[in-house]
Amino acid sequence: MLSIFVTGGIGSGKSTLMEFLKEKGAGIVLADEVGHENLHDSEMKAELVKAFGQEILDTNGEIIRSELAARAFATPENTARMDAITQPRLYEGCLRHVASVGQTHEVVVLEMAILDGRDDFYKHADIVVAVTTSPEVRVRRLMESRGFSEEDARNRLASQVPEENRLAIADVVFTNDGTLQEFQDQIQQWWDSDIAPRLS
Repeated sequence: MLSIFVTGGIGSGKSTLMEFLKEKGAGIVLADEVGHENLHDSEMKAELVKAFGQEILDTNGEIIRSELAARAFATPENTARMDAITQPRLYEGCLRHVASVGQTHEVVVLEMAILDGRDDFYKHADIVVAVTTSPEVRVRRLMESRGFSEEDARNRLASQVPEENRLAIADVVFTNDGTLQEFQDQIQQWWDSDIAPRLS
């Protein structure tokens, strides 16, 4: 099994890359979905409630993600507290999903926006791919494709992991500032030269 971990900021073009890889027959694991699954884990819920209060739970005892986010991102200390609770489980869950999908797929791709070299998790990948885009292009894309106001788009970018952190751990970097076709051509070229030859 060949494992590829994909990282990149919001509006960079990760989804386009993931779609391409899926069409090539790769198995896909989304860290976001693993994180959402983990929110149902009773042990983790209890820890989050202890850290952030009962108000993060709805009437069924499930985590209200917007409420958790509002509290967790209020201060850097709170963010660190949430990460300490959620990240080890996220990593564990992602590796479990990658191994499981790898039983039926020759290539498994994990999309993880927070992959940035803050620890050694990226070393579990055979190849780390970063998708990067200039801030102005990302702002425009967020406004056009997701309906963000310019202020919202810029705030969202400001709260993201610094781009240079992602690029520092990447084996392959795609710069996606041009047209969709140009980006797809870059990906195709990489697949043909670097990935296809490794597959049986």
